[in-house]
Amino acid sequence: MTEEPADTQTEDGTGTAEADLPTDDLRVAVVAAACTVGLTLLLQYGLGREVALAWRLLPLAPYFLSLFTKRLELGGLDTPRNWSLLTVAVTLATFGYVGFVA
Repeated sequence: MTEEPADTQTEDGTGTAEADLPTDDLRVAVVAAACTVGLTLLLQYGLGREVALAWRLLPLAPYFLSLFTKRLELGGLDTPRNWSLLTVAVTLATFGYVGFVA
């Protein structure tokens, strides 16, 4: 069994097979998943509060929003960094509201 080198050409000869991976979506998805798990753990074990599932899944909203707005022209705002920062901001706002206000 042999492995193909990472720098092999694709069928059309335009570049590597690794260049075709959607790493932007993956980066935002990893941040959203980490924020969702982190929020759940902080609320459950950090503050000892039982919170409804909808509140705990709120950090996933910016990720899905980023997926559904791919066809829209958002200019320079449509970057994985901005979507990740929005996800972190939503997570912190949710933690602040559910953890201390509600």
